[in-house]
Amino acid sequence: MPRFMHFSDTHIGYRSLVIEEREQDFYDAFHEAIDIALENSVDFVIHTGDLFDTWIPGNRAIKEFRNGIMKLNAKNIPFFSIFGDHDRPRRNGEPAAGIFDFLGVHAMGRDQFEYTVRRFSGEDVLIGGISNMKGYMKPSFMEVYRKAYSVEEGYKNRVIMSHQAIDPFFVPEQCEAKLNDLPLKSSYIALGHLHDFMERRAGPLISYAGSTEIKSENEINGFRKQGKSVNIVDISNGDADLTRIRLKSVRPQLKVQSDAESYIEDIRRSISSMKNDGNEKKPMISLEIHGDISMETVMQEISQFDNVIFSRPKIKKDATIPTIRTESADLRDYFSAYLKDERLADLAIKIMKHTKSSDLEGIMKEIEVLYIDNRQDTPD
Repeated sequence: MPRFMHFSDTHIGYRSLVIEEREQDFYDAFHEAIDIALENSVDFVIHTGDLFDTWIPGNRAIKEFRNGIMKLNAKNIPFFSIFGDHDRPRRNGEPAAGIFDFLGVHAMGRDQFEYTVRRFSGEDVLIGGISNMKGYMKPSFMEVYRKAYSVEEGYKNRVIMSHQAIDPFFVPEQCEAKLNDLPLKSSYIALGHLHDFMERRAGPLISYAGSTEIKSENEINGFRKQGKSVNIVDISNGDADLTRIRLKSVRPQLKVQSDAESYIEDIRRSISSMKNDGNEKKPMISLEIHGDISMETVMQEISQFDNVIFSRPKIKKDATIPTIRTESADLRDYFSAYLKDERLADLAIKIMKHTKSSDLEGIMKEIEVLYIDNRQDTPD
C-alpha cells in the first residue's frame, strides 16, 4: 500500500522585522515535518505550495530546504511540489526548488496541469499538480482544472495537488473555485493556501494540510483548537485514508484583546491558561489594547514578562473591543465591527463581489444608492 506525506505552506525564509527568532521557527517546523515523513516510512512527499515565503528566497532558506531534501533523497523518497501565490516565479523567473531536481525534487504545474505516474509499493500512483493561478493565468484556471479531470481516466490511485481557496472551505467572496470545480474523480485532492487543517469527503478525500507554523495572528484560534500538522496518507485501489500528525516544534501563540486598565491582568490570565505540552519555546503574544494609553507605557509595562515574546502591540483609541465570533465569522462581521456602520459593511461586501468580475459600473451604482439613501436620511 503506497504511503505519502502531504504538507503545505511552510513559508521557509519568513522573516519578522521585530522578532529574530521567528525565522528559525519556520525552519524548525519544516525539518520536523521531514523527520515525520522518514519516521513513517513514506514512499513520497507532496507539498502544495508556498514552500518558500518569497519566489526569491535568501541563501539560508535555500540551504535549509536543501538539507531537508537531502535527508529524503538518502532514503530514495521523491518530493513533488507546486507553487503557491508566495513562491510562484515571475514569467521569466526560475523556481528556487527547481535547482534541486537532481535530489528528487519535482516542481510541477507552473503554467498548466502536469502529472507523472510512479509505482510505489506495488501500485501505480498518478501525481498531478496545479499551481496557484492569479493575474495573467486566471482566465485559463478553470480550463486547467478540466484538463486535470480528463487526464485521470485509467488510474485508480490519483493524487491531485492544487493551491487555491475553495468554496465552501473558506469565505465565498475570497474563493477562486467551488468544490464541484475540483477534479472529483481523484482519490485524494491535496490543497494548499489556507493555513488551517480541513478535511472532507466528497467522493475523493479532500484536505488542506494547513501551514506548519503560525504566520498570522488570524491563525491563533485555529492553532489553539487543532494545532499545526502534516498529513500521512495511505492510498490503495483508489481509496485514501488520512492520519494527522501534530507538529511539536510550533511556537505557542496567544491573542490578548483588552483595555488600557486591564491588559496586564489579562496577559497574566492568558499565560496561566496555557497548557504545558513540553514545548520549550517561549510563547508569543499578540496584544491589542483599546483605550487611551501610550505605546511607551505599554512597552515599559510588558517588559516585566521575561517568559514570553511580544509582537508589536496594537493600540486602538476606541475603548470598545469588537466582539466577533471567530467560529462563524465572515467578512461582513469584520467590516461591521471596524467600520461601525451596517450600511457601509453591506457596501463593502457588494463592492468586493463586483470587483471580482471587474464590474466598475456595478460598483458606482452601489455607491450612488448609498449616497441617495444618506441624502434621504438627512433632515433639511
